[in-house]
Amino acid sequence: MRMNFELFKLSPHSADFYLMRSILLLLISSLFFFSACDSEADKKEATQFFLRGNQKFKEKENYEAIKWYNEAILKQPEFSDAYYNRGLVYQSLEKNEEAMADFVKAFELDPKFSSALFKQVELLQNQENYPEAVTQAKKLVEAFPDSSAFWSLQGDILLQQSEYFQALSSYDRALVLNPKAVETLINKGVVYQELNQIDLAEATFQKALATGKYKDLIYNNLGYLEIQRQQWARAEAWVKKALAIDPKNPLYLKNMEKIAAKSALE
Repeated sequence: MRMNFELFKLSPHSADFYLMRSILLLLISSLFFFSACDSEADKKEATQFFLRGNQKFKEKENYEAIKWYNEAILKQPEFSDAYYNRGLVYQSLEKNEEAMADFVKAFELDPKFSSALFKQVELLQNQENYPEAVTQAKKLVEAFPDSSAFWSLQGDILLQQSEYFQALSSYDRALVLNPKAVETLINKGVVYQELNQIDLAEATFQKALATGKYKDLIYNNLGYLEIQRQQWARAEAWVKKALAIDPKNPLYLKNMEKIAAKSALE
């Protein structure tokens, strides 16, 4: 019987998640999508508008950024980077329909624009539209099979759908491509925990712990495994380590309270 203790599941949107195209980077390649009939003056003006939009987005003047991206697109309707960056602004404003339309358009214009397809999957995941997110994630890894981050994202969505064995398969592929992907290791450990394969979960969390990242989160997860084993003293020791790093974390505090309550009954 599963006990009602919480386990940390790392989101793919952590600070270390790195695959998005920089909002400030003007990729020279995007200029080659302009047709031969476009004038050099239009190309130059579109580029200037695009860079103004980037600057305004950096300054958090979102509606000004949208205005300049609009101008860039009017000058160059096939400017995929302008659609993509405008989509990022819309996403920051929680205008998800507009953001999705821009990411779809950016990918249509440039089928090699992996981040544009990634952002579609991310939006679907954030909206909890998991069936469509799974479909698009499959498309993502098929189109770009050498990206550890893309396989990990697919694993995360499958984990959220409780498709544990498929999630493990995705995480394994991600870790072949990047053995040090700590977020992937953590969520792989979560899958093992959900499957009640406690020893495998522990070994995976210990491997993640060796990277030196997210130590408090991993300590808490190791404590959770000891809760499942009903080893209250060991569970308390791990969660105390987590609290030593983040003493106000409500999840760790809640787990410590439950450990104390269970210990008191013995």
